[in-house]
Amino acid sequence: MRATANIATVKGYAGYAVARPADLAGAAKFARNIALFVAAPFIGLAYAAAFPFVAVGMIAWYGARALARKVRAT
Repeated sequence: MRATANIATVKGYAGYAVARPADLAGAAKFARNIALFVAAPFIGLAYAAAFPFVAVGMIAWYGARALARKVRAT
């Protein structure tokens, strides 16, 4: 009979250099939140810069549809 237990089989042992998956998940979530916090102003700037082009495209699209319906009706 062995007098010592394998340290890796002892209940509750987390290891010296190995992080638990729950700790890694928390760190990944924290890193994701920081990345989104840093990227948010640039994403907002992209939306603000694209808005005039999208608006002009929508106006042109609706105008072309209305013109096509008018031409088809006559």
